[in-house]
Amino acid sequence: MGIQIGDNNNIKNSVVTENGTVHKDTQKKSIVERHPILVGLIISLIAGFILMFSFWKDIISWLENLF
Repeated sequence: MGIQIGDNNNIKNSVVTENGTVHKDTQKKSIVERHPILVGLIISLIAGFILMFSFWKDIISWLENLF
């Protein structure tokens, strides 16, 4: 006793793939394309480190004097 569905479970007239070739990208991705979040964090840390320096106070005061 068993469950039989259809014509003894045979698949007729079906196409699994139309073209059996697999296209693989031959171009190597750069580090930015492979790890965008990591690169963004590194750039943010570098920008934060640069903004910690005290010479920005001089630039801000110069910009305030322009207006």
